[in-house]
Amino acid sequence: MQIRLAYLMGLLFVLGCFQSQPSPPAFVPPHATIEIFATSPKAGPNTKPATDPLSRATIHLVTPPVVTNADISGVAKTEMTVETVGGVAPSTTVPALDVRLNATGSPKLLAATTNPASPSIAVVVNGTVICVPKIRQPISDSFRITGDDTFINAIPSVTGQTN
Repeated sequence: MQIRLAYLMGLLFVLGCFQSQPSPPAFVPPHATIEIFATSPKAGPNTKPATDPLSRATIHLVTPPVVTNADISGVAKTEMTVETVGGVAPSTTVPALDVRLNATGSPKLLAATTNPASPSIAVVVNGTVICVPKIRQPISDSFRITGDDTFINAIPSVTGQTN
């Protein structure tokens, strides 16, 4: 009996090792662009104006971008569960975009987010600002972003994933 139990436990362990893994992020399609810009509170010689999609306020993107397609090793559509404060309402699931940077992009974004001149960065997809997240901690090799309808509509263009 103990041998059978040990055999079953071993078999379950081995089978558990072969669980399917999430698919790896895909490269950014050639027709799409993703850029990450530092932002500035004021216009300057190395800035260009843009609009924050949530606040509709004018922001100033510092050029050139910190990260471009060449710095990105993969992107993938995913979902993120947002917990409510105090359990007042049920948690919700929102679309998200996972971005992985390559060995060139990671140190660039880390430098830009370690001691930033501005408290936010701007994520631009195909020339449109899709979100302006606050920098809460240094970011290096990967990050996940969420946003409004502009963001949600931009996901398929950079991942090829519609669902």
